[in-house]
Amino acid sequence: MAAEQPASASQLCPRCGAKIDTSAAEPLARIECPQCGEKFRVERSFNNFVIEETLGVGGMGTVYKARDTLLDRHVALKLLRDDLGGEVDHAARLQQEARVAASVNHPNVIQVFSSGTDHGKFYLVMELVDRGSLDDLIEERKQLPEELVLATGIQAAKGLRAAYAKGLIHRDVKPANILFADEHTAKIGDFGLAGVAAEKSGTEIWGTPYYVAPERLKNEPEDFRSDIYSLGATLFHALSGRAPIEGETNSATALRELKEHPVDLRTAAPNVSKDTAQILQQMIAPDPAKRFSSYDELVRALERAYGILTGDEEFIGKRRRRRLLVGLAVLAAALIAVGIWAFVSRKHAEQTVNAIKAQTEQLIALAPLESRTAEARRDLVQLHYQAAKPKFAQVALDAKGRQPIYDWAQFQLALAALAAREPSQAQQVFNDVANAGERNFANEDVDLAKFFANIAKTLSAREPIPKNFTANSDGPETFALLLFALKQINDRNIVEAVPLLDQFVNAKPSGKFTWIADYKPFAQKYLDDCRSYADWKNAGEIGTNAQARLEKLKQIKLKVQHSAISDEIDAERNRLATEVASKQKADTAAKEQEQKNRVQQIAQKKPRWLAQWKRTLIDDLNRAHFSGAIVDLAGVPYTGITSATEQTVKMKLPYGEAEIPWTKLPPQTQLAIAQSFAASSADRQWLCAVYANETGQIDTAKKLAEAAAQSKPEYREQMSALFAR
Repeated sequence: MAAEQPASASQLCPRCGAKIDTSAAEPLARIECPQCGEKFRVERSFNNFVIEETLGVGGMGTVYKARDTLLDRHVALKLLRDDLGGEVDHAARLQQEARVAASVNHPNVIQVFSSGTDHGKFYLVMELVDRGSLDDLIEERKQLPEELVLATGIQAAKGLRAAYAKGLIHRDVKPANILFADEHTAKIGDFGLAGVAAEKSGTEIWGTPYYVAPERLKNEPEDFRSDIYSLGATLFHALSGRAPIEGETNSATALRELKEHPVDLRTAAPNVSKDTAQILQQMIAPDPAKRFSSYDELVRALERAYGILTGDEEFIGKRRRRRLLVGLAVLAAALIAVGIWAFVSRKHAEQTVNAIKAQTEQLIALAPLESRTAEARRDLVQLHYQAAKPKFAQVALDAKGRQPIYDWAQFQLALAALAAREPSQAQQVFNDVANAGERNFANEDVDLAKFFANIAKTLSAREPIPKNFTANSDGPETFALLLFALKQINDRNIVEAVPLLDQFVNAKPSGKFTWIADYKPFAQKYLDDCRSYADWKNAGEIGTNAQARLEKLKQIKLKVQHSAISDEIDAERNRLATEVASKQKADTAAKEQEQKNRVQQIAQKKPRWLAQWKRTLIDDLNRAHFSGAIVDLAGVPYTGITSATEQTVKMKLPYGEAEIPWTKLPPQTQLAIAQSFAASSADRQWLCAVYANETGQIDTAKKLAEAAAQSKPEYREQMSALFAR
């Protein structure tokens, strides 16, 4: 079977209309029309996928943003390198690997939708995840916070675990392949194809040398522990800002030696906790046998480190207690069966044992659902809404008909949707619960069934939340407080949410409802934000000015980002900023106008001040004379001045007198003579400042004006106008 030949592709030049063959050009490449020289981009579609934008270029090919014209949605389309998909046997292998990758459906794995071949090129169609990668974060911030790295590592490990359950080994785990769907949800991509690429590359080191496992460099068999190594190296880099090996080389021999002696994380990043450092060092152990023996073990270790770091260790104990409860249930069933067998008739004992066995089997069957619900709950408490929603939805789907776990999963899904500000999804959940009614509940859960039905009807009816709603502090009604509070917040009734959240935080759910208390940290964050908002609103009503309110608003540090509260604050911040800016603009305009008016006034007064300065100087010279060495502009020396008129000055000579015009005396000399009479008089100093400024003696003028202003503050208001240019 021959390989598919590239389909011909052509485009019309937008300027001259010439038909140009573009089959050899890459999508979106700029080419030049051979007829007119016009440059334009190459348009390309692969079957029903229209290429719109280049997202990135990697080792296996280029990723584009494309529009699916059949489903009218945007997707990521990966166009593989020609040397990876050109041959028939490799194309078939790629198709098979793509099918396996597409079978992995997990919130921390980038979903592969389909694959195909067009224009002689193999392509993959994937979920569009465009909020950046871990590589982007490292590039931007160098060293990332430990909490963020652990959360990302947990999610990536879960994604790798889900893929490994389908028989997939990634082979190219690195920061660039860990993408973010939102600020809390990490997804790992490029599953299933690295193996085919490695086969095609021959002796090439497939994968980034920093992250590739040592066994690959030794041509030894790989398994999931190789991906654990690569993930560990990735997290090491994110925490420390550097790779776990020192030195750069593409030589397999040199790399093997470097990887035998990894850098100690506590040396590279001294502030990293001991638990996290131990986990990462174990992940990058050169010997695969010394790494984690399973993804479950790795996830538990990362979650424990995260719990210790953030102070949220409850889930560890609860997970252990859950396993203990299931074990005790089985043991209790066995002991009861033995006791009944010994003291009751055989027939009655068999019936009782069968009933207990059925209850025990149901308890054991529900344990995985409860465990997955608890995992989703932890995601939601950490505000990872997009990670929690599909988990709750899957639990609800798997628990269909099993009450009350089905309704509890639905209510928690609705809570996640409200937190994610997706009211339509929450509305649909409430409709589903209301429509399900009170079926499939045990007799002892009749009241609980009514609770679900009533709360769902209230929330699905799009009616206002009941005022002064109160709940028993130890029962299921406490959960309704949380639902009502989130709905109030989304409806922008933020102040009304405070008493609801306050009730929830102070409630003490007990018995089989104890788990509801897990949401207290979640509720506390919203309560703190609501109180901050309420305090700010109350302060605003007192009547502080816009600038003061804006400054107070800027001081608010919200614990929940992208909520209705943050929207309200952002909107008010923008409104106040606009108001403040308008006021500042108006104030500036007023000051500028005031300054213009002052300058005009100074301009009108200046001739009078200059005339007064000269008259005063003439009077001083006629009354007291001036003695001192003087040189006129012609260089003639004098010993003083005996008298003056408006036009002339009578100068002292060694043997007589000489009358010269004022214009023959340098301005600096005239100013010095005037200053000698001014003494400490503020008015005389001001007049001298005006003359000095007029004759270009700016520095002297400013000193004189400052001296005058110190004695008479009214002169200070005129200084800026006097020296305005």
